[in-house]
Amino acid sequence: MLCKEGIWPSFPAMPKIVDHDMRRRELVEASWRVIARDGLEGVTMRKVAAAANCTTGRITHYFSNREDLILAALRAVYNAAGKRMAVIATGNLDSAAKLQRHLEETLPLDDERLEEWKVWIAFWSAASSNPDLAGENDRRHRKWRNSLIPLIAGIAPQADAGLEADILMSIVDGTGLQAAVNSTPANRARAKKTVAEQVSRLVRAGRR
Repeated sequence: MLCKEGIWPSFPAMPKIVDHDMRRRELVEASWRVIARDGLEGVTMRKVAAAANCTTGRITHYFSNREDLILAALRAVYNAAGKRMAVIATGNLDSAAKLQRHLEETLPLDDERLEEWKVWIAFWSAASSNPDLAGENDRRHRKWRNSLIPLIAGIAPQADAGLEADILMSIVDGTGLQAAVNSTPANRARAKKTVAEQVSRLVRAGRR
């Protein structure tokens, strides 16, 4: 509607709606990429800002310091793998198939999981001298172990499920590390075959 002078009235601009969760997630994913590319020592606020196409000021708005951002990246990597495992756990598969899929999801069998492993390797190295990172890694490791135990018990009820979980985790760590450091099709196939054999071993044990 025109005012008396024949001029359109002005209205205040609508406030811009900012999705803070999305922005925070974008920054975490950017730091994840920088860690995978440059290692933990190579992470700087400036590099993360460049990867996220934003200013360093935006980063400090969401994260108090570099260490806070790095810890958020570690949690994001673990959570990404955890979400995939949760989907498997609720799927219509028997315990052996679930365990097989569960273990495969933790191996660097594609580019996405390879990038996750590069982040894990960087954190493992840093955790030896950083109590905060070591504690975070230990908590996630225990959570992973606890997710394996019921699957193992469903396959081989008479087995020591805790011990078998430790064995499987050690095998995944070893074969996964080898496949991540030298990511060839042969190493990926070897890692997948190795965990498949361990699942088969448990199935055989459960039939005795």
